[in-house]
Amino acid sequence: MTFDAIVRIGVKHPDVVESTSWGTPSLKRKGKFMLRLKEGGDALAVKLDWDEHDRLLAAYPKQIYKTAHYDGYPAFLLRLENLDDVLAEEVVRLSWENALHPAKTFKKP
Repeated sequence: MTFDAIVRIGVKHPDVVESTSWGTPSLKRKGKFMLRLKEGGDALAVKLDWDEHDRLLAAYPKQIYKTAHYDGYPAFLLRLENLDDVLAEEVVRLSWENALHPAKTFKKP
């Protein structure tokens, strides 16, 4: 999977535009962060609500991982090389849904 493919999936959703975040290409919904390409270009940083974050992190250990930098924050890293179309569509959709509800992102259940 490539970031260009992620962009094609993302821009199918209303109000999604290509942007930058932390100096790397990203997708935003109405100016709110959804995901970004990590430095090096081999992974995405994705922000979701805690429920979806925890569920996906447990379900897809070959595709999704965390580093200490993201501890305590509902974001994870997604390996592009291991990403299939189904998971890509799901993650982009969930990130799109979450983008306009940032307050719920920080409430750990």
